[in-house]
Amino acid sequence: MTDKQVQLNASFAFDLIDLPGIKTAFARRPIKEDMSVVKSILSKGLDKGEYRLPKIKNYKPKLILDCGGNIGCAAVYFANKYPDAQIYSVEPEADNFKLLQYNTAFYGNVHLIQSALWDKETFIRVEDRGFGTWGFMTFETTADDVNALKTTTVGKILADSGFDEIDLLKIDIEGAEKEVFSAPDVDEWLSKVKVLTIELHDRMKRGCSYEFFKAVSKYKWFFAHRGENLIFIRESLIA
Repeated sequence: MTDKQVQLNASFAFDLIDLPGIKTAFARRPIKEDMSVVKSILSKGLDKGEYRLPKIKNYKPKLILDCGGNIGCAAVYFANKYPDAQIYSVEPEADNFKLLQYNTAFYGNVHLIQSALWDKETFIRVEDRGFGTWGFMTFETTADDVNALKTTTVGKILADSGFDEIDLLKIDIEGAEKEVFSAPDVDEWLSKVKVLTIELHDRMKRGCSYEFFKAVSKYKWFFAHRGENLIFIRESLIA
């Protein structure tokens, strides 16, 4: 264990489970949302699951941004699949973040940010609009809101990381992709993304797909999809 190891002091029930290819036991609540996300990302091993990428020649990611960290399934998958990568995982919701902290504590290359991805640095509040623990939505608010949480941006995370490019950008942020991909600086960081995987949420917020495709259509991609995720890979990376 590393000095990042934490105790899971939580008011909710949770189970510890062993998963194929994963170095540590994984904590999840005995609820359908957690069980479903673990099944889709981790339960089938590192060569299967929603975040398995098509074959890319000599692909050794150095920087991975996990935006919408939830309880840590994607971060743990990436940490085991790409142990040499630095992984930044962003999650705003408090209980999800506790599980994210616990599940990634063993991995010294995973860096956590309790915040929400947005188009600018401002304040948001997290709301449950009835989509369950994997569907908390974020809405802009003011600093004096007692539930306010400061936002971050893709550009800021990239700058703070010290890297020049994003080897893998994973986005699952329950509708906030509408704001992120309509940001004034979207081209500044999108031009530095090698692989992008995203789940779009027009069912939760109209306009997500429009803003996303408007932004990514300026670049040449190889396209694939797996489950609910769309995968975009720079054509120059495909042999």
